[in-house]
Formats: sequence, C-alpha cells, structure tokens
Amino acid sequence: MKKNLRLISIFIAASVMFSLCACSDKTDSDVDNGQNNLNSSAPAVSYSVTLPVAHNDTVDPFKDISSVNRALVPLLYDGLVRIDNSFTAQLLLISNYTNEDKTLTVTLKGGIRFSDGSPITADDVVYSFNQSKRSDYYSARLSGIASATANGNSVEFKLNSADINALACLDFPIVKTDTVQTLYGSTKIYDIVPPVGAGRYVINGKLPTATLVTNAYCNRDEILNVDTIMLFEVNNSEGMSYGLQIGNYDYWYNDLSDGKYTRVNAGLGVVPTNSLIYLGLNDEKSIFTENAVRRALSTLIDRNEIVSQGFQGHATPSALPFNPAWSAMKNISVATKPEADIDGAKAILEQAGYTSINHYGYRCSTTQSLTCNLTVCKDNEFKVAAARQIKDQLAKLNFNVRIIELPYKDYVKVINAGDYEMYLGEIMLPANMKITPFFSSSGEPNCALRLVDENGLNFTVCYDEYLTVLSGELPLADFCRLFEYEVPFVPVCYRNGVEIYSRDITSQVKGTCYDNFYNIGSWQVKNKNGGK
Repeated sequence: MKKNLRLISIFIAASVMFSLCACSDKTDSDVDNGQNNLNSSAPAVSYSVTLPVAHNDTVDPFKDISSVNRALVPLLYDGLVRIDNSFTAQLLLISNYTNEDKTLTVTLKGGIRFSDGSPITADDVVYSFNQSKRSDYYSARLSGIASATANGNSVEFKLNSADINALACLDFPIVKTDTVQTLYGSTKIYDIVPPVGAGRYVINGKLPTATLVTNAYCNRDEILNVDTIMLFEVNNSEGMSYGLQIGNYDYWYNDLSDGKYTRVNAGLGVVPTNSLIYLGLNDEKSIFTENAVRRALSTLIDRNEIVSQGFQGHATPSALPFNPAWSAMKNISVATKPEADIDGAKAILEQAGYTSINHYGYRCSTTQSLTCNLTVCKDNEFKVAAARQIKDQLAKLNFNVRIIELPYKDYVKVINAGDYEMYLGEIMLPANMKITPFFSSSGEPNCALRLVDENGLNFTVCYDEYLTVLSGELPLADFCRLFEYEVPFVPVCYRNGVEIYSRDITSQVKGTCYDNFYNIGSWQVKNKNGGK
C-alpha cells in the first residue's frame, strides 16, 4: 500500500470531512439590489491625509512599479474579493460563488460600476484576469488558475487542480476592458495612463501632483471619512520614516523584507505578512532522511527566541506551514511548542540510536553523526541573526552546524541548484495558503524531501496527503498533525511588517499586507479639513 494511505490510516479519521470544504452557492448577506452605488462613499466627515508617491512612476497595477506606488493600488482598484486580517476572502464585487472539483464559478453583484460610471461585466473580469496572469506581480498567486471564461453575469475559473481555498486568489484588480496601456513604446513610465478601475478613490489630475478623491461610483457600502488624499513625491524608499516624522506624509508601510528596522517617533502597528521563514532540508544529506532527526530538529528550535531576538519581535512563531493568523487555524492545536523542548528532542534522538558523543563533540549513532552546513543570505540581518541562534540552539544537543553566509545572488544560485545541506529560506505564500511549491524539486523553494517507503516506492513526504487537503477529503487539522510528525521542512516563523503613521491620525489604523489602507474609511484625523 502506498505510504500516503498508510499514514492516513495511522493519523487520520478518514470519515471526518474538512470543515473548509468546497462550498455550493455561497452568498453575500449584503447582495446588491441592482441599483448602482452613486455617491455611496460620500464622506460623513471631511478629512484629508497625505501619502507618498514615487518619482517617475505609475500606478498601473500590471506594471513593474515601486513598493511605494504598489501600496496605492488597493485604493484605486477593487478585486472580486478582498483579504482581511485573518487571510480570509471577503466578497466584494461578487454576490456568490461555487467551488467544485476544478471549477470556481463566481457571480457578479448587480449594478456594480467602474469609476467612469460604466457597468462592470464578466468580460471585464476575464480581461483583468488575463492582464494579471501576464504581470509579474500577480502571476504567482494566479498560477493555480488556468483560465477564466465569461458566461452571462458569471465567470468560470478553471483550476489546474482542486483547491478549496482558491477564492482567496481573486483579489486581483478589476479594470475596464481595453484601458490597460500595453503598447506604450518609448512612453516614460510616469506618463502611462492607469486603467479605469472600481476602487474607493480615483485620480484627480496627473501624477505626481494629482490628488486621490472619493469614487462617486464606489461599489462598497462603507462611508469614507477621508475624502481627499494628497500625494507627496519621494525619489526612493530611503529615508521614508524620516519623511513621515517631519510631516511630509501621514502613512508608510515597511514590510521589513530587507531585514532592517529603525525605531521611529510615530504611531506604529503590526501587519502580519504571509512570508514564511523556514529551514529547507536536502534529502541527499542522509541524516535528514531520518524522520527522528527532522522531528528532533524542529522540537529543539526555540522559535520564541528567534522571533524576539533574531527578528527583533517582528515575526510570529510557527511550527506549522500555515499562517497562525489564518482563520482556518483558529481551532487547530499545535503539539510543537514555540519554545525549545530539549528533553523531548533528546528522547527522540536517543530512541533513534543517537546516544553517543564522538571525539569531535557531535552526537552520533553507530553509523553517522549529527553535523551539517546551514546556508543563509548574508544581506539580511534578521536571517543571519536567526541562523546563528539556530546554530547555538542545536548545539545544546551536540548537533553541529556550520553557517555559510552568501550574498543574495550567490545564495539564490546555490539554493536553486540544490547545492546545500540545510538553508534558511523565505517564501511569500498566496492568500489561499497553498504550499505546493514545497513539494516541487525545481524553482522556489526547492526543498522537496523524496524518500523511499517500506515497499521500495518513491514518494514525496506529505505531498499526497496535502493534495487530499486541497480537494476537501482530508481535514486540515489531521494534515497538521501529520506534518508535525513527518517534518518535510521546518517552519520557523511568519515575518511581520510595520505600519508607521502620523500621530495626527487619532483613530485605529488597521492595514493588511494586501491592503495597507484596509480601514481608511474609518480613519479620523485632527487638524485636517475640519476634522478633530
């Protein structure tokens, strides 16, 4: 019998169905009644804020634009859904959906319009999907969707494989057909006219001197207290926190992907990202073919310490591959604790025969010793600090680690070639939390563990079981228990970003990594256009 079926019989109650399984005819409780939403976003209070805009750049969402301008995109363009702070898809431009087998079908709300007043049609959605699939920024999250077809007021998305969480991938910008400027030739990027969207705001004027004003045809029910957004031009992302502190603008999001953080005198908020920090293991390193070694390694890592010291508190520990902030993880218990369990790890190793310490000081069995290289990108201070902590933590049980620090280009080359024993990596997962890249032997992250079962058959650790999760046949909780036992790779933490904002903003600021201005509608600002 195949290993996946054997493991499922050991760990899984097969009769239990996944609580997040594919739904049939899901509906939004606030389905549009067919009326357009003209002036629905008129502000109850007239506030204004100032946001940064990049020099010589566009806000066309399908172009390769700066992170500064990328942050403005969700203000100007709505998707079919939006992702909340629990990484859950909330219906936005659609009223209901079905997700069965390899087909995700959505039905548009009635009366929805673009910012120019024209109706949003299923053909516009297909056009927007195709633009997104061709763009660098959205292509990864849409890689699991093969095509989109309009059918009346509905759109049918064909999936490459079953995915019960595919709805979360539909936050790509919906734009009016034929408004994306593609043949711009020698046109400067800042002269590219952005496509017509359906967001909360529209551009009034020409970048970078334009302002953003409320969209009279906004399709949301929310009231926008901030009715005017002024733009302040910046040349690059350097010195952004200083620009905020001296009052040039009111908000800036730093995803901390560069591994650096400087404290600022301003309002601060934590923004969970979907960037997983993990240890990739090479199956050609014999110690990692042993399940006991992998489990002991995961048990011995002190994730709390790595988060608080290595990442300076800007991360959330996780021994599982799924974001702890994800709503689907709410009631799932985790056996592996965020702090190190030295006694537990020692017991696992000793039971597997690692009972001796050799003359080098390495823990060993009768056939091999626990020693390996750990490759890390030297350009990221957080990760270098974390790698050194991991080395020290494993040394507590005489597991020897030699750190190899490489510049980014060399690091990527080594990982892609599989020329490593263990490495500290990072991957941004899509909002549907799909971890299938971990089971591929090419591309990122290239750390699939391929072993041989008791019948001499090759298998990829946890892959078959994960496919049954995506199809809705296996409960997520059961897969998590299986993952903790098998440990095909070692999750460490999910990195957080920070939102930095002016103290003139007196209300709660709550952004997400997908929409920094998630709750801008409820912002309150003092000394701004008649505000507090």
